[in-house]
Amino acid sequence: MRNRFVVSVLALVTVVAIPSDGYSQIWGGQDAAAVRQPPPGARGSAPAATGTFDRRDFAGVWQTDHDGTGGFRGMTAEEGIPLRTPWAADVFKSRITGRNTKEKAGVPPAFGNDPIMQCNPYGFPRILFYTDPVEFFSVPGRLLMHFQGQRVLREVWLDGRELPKDPDPRWLGYSVGKWEGDTLVIDTIGFDARAWLDQYGNVYSSEMRFQERWRRTDRDTLEVAYRLEDPKSYTRPWLSTVKTFKRQHGVELREEFCAPVEENSFNERVRDPAGGRTAK
Repeated sequence: MRNRFVVSVLALVTVVAIPSDGYSQIWGGQDAAAVRQPPPGARGSAPAATGTFDRRDFAGVWQTDHDGTGGFRGMTAEEGIPLRTPWAADVFKSRITGRNTKEKAGVPPAFGNDPIMQCNPYGFPRILFYTDPVEFFSVPGRLLMHFQGQRVLREVWLDGRELPKDPDPRWLGYSVGKWEGDTLVIDTIGFDARAWLDQYGNVYSSEMRFQERWRRTDRDTLEVAYRLEDPKSYTRPWLSTVKTFKRQHGVELREEFCAPVEENSFNERVRDPAGGRTAK
């Protein structure tokens, strides 16, 4: 985490690119019946890179880039963000980050209020937008996702259960999945809304419903697209660009805890002085 904030101190401008129109086609626009469609680029049977493979086996270490959003680490590039509700607009304005966007200027990280600067959890889906690798494990009745960032373990239930009616709020939500052919569909509810949606301060509420559609297109490639539905925050569902995860051969996840004792020391030695903040 400390390395990320060094980068934030040195470079506060994020390049934003216009998204491709792929995200608007994944679920057939706003047609709820179209959510069964697989992501673009995964409609046919893609040949394996080498040999045969099980399309339902995601085991291994995977890492994404952000080509589909021009480096804007989120659902879409900035132009794809749906119109916010007045409530969400106010919350968004209250969030101060070191990332420049078209809607507001960034500040030195020392003056931001991003909760992860105090070692709070990334939350979900924000953890998906980092470039840290994630390792998938299949166990009976569950898929486990082990994120290098903050050493987080997420569980997706695959034992046929339904989503709970009124789950307690969780940083990662409560997730259940099912297979539709060779596409893994994951639905998640029950979010702790104190987390930011992304590093730019975008918003979601505890009422958000989040869907992922994962498809293994060849031995070394996973494609996934996301759908965020949160009427309290946005006037329409937010459909993501298609994300690509590549298998990392011979890679082991590093230990990457966010330890407050180390984070506070880093703030005092590096982040605060870089922003012109001095200890009282």
